[in-house]
Amino acid sequence: MNVVNPNNISHEIQVIPRFYPTDELVFTLYNEATQIETNVTIIYLVENGVLTFTFDFNFTDGQKFQFKILEGTEIVYRGKLIATTQETQNYLTDKNEYYYE
Repeated sequence: MNVVNPNNISHEIQVIPRFYPTDELVFTLYNEATQIETNVTIIYLVENGVLTFTFDFNFTDGQKFQFKILEGTEIVYRGKLIATTQETQNYLTDKNEYYYE
């Protein structure tokens, strides 16, 4: 799950892609509540095996999205995104126990 802050217009996300793109990418956001799909222009960089992309979009707090990144018809990455102003938490699970960092 990727998290963006709805107070910002510009966003940056880092993912590990299925394969490393070499051409133009299409970034598609699908709003789970309104069921509207939107294509957004992104700028991307692949460095040390990580695909980092930046984009501009106005989110509303609490919105949830599915997104995919395509190079032509091939899916580079597919994931979920939530827009929230809450502080995110990192945790580990081990034998039915949670450890918050």
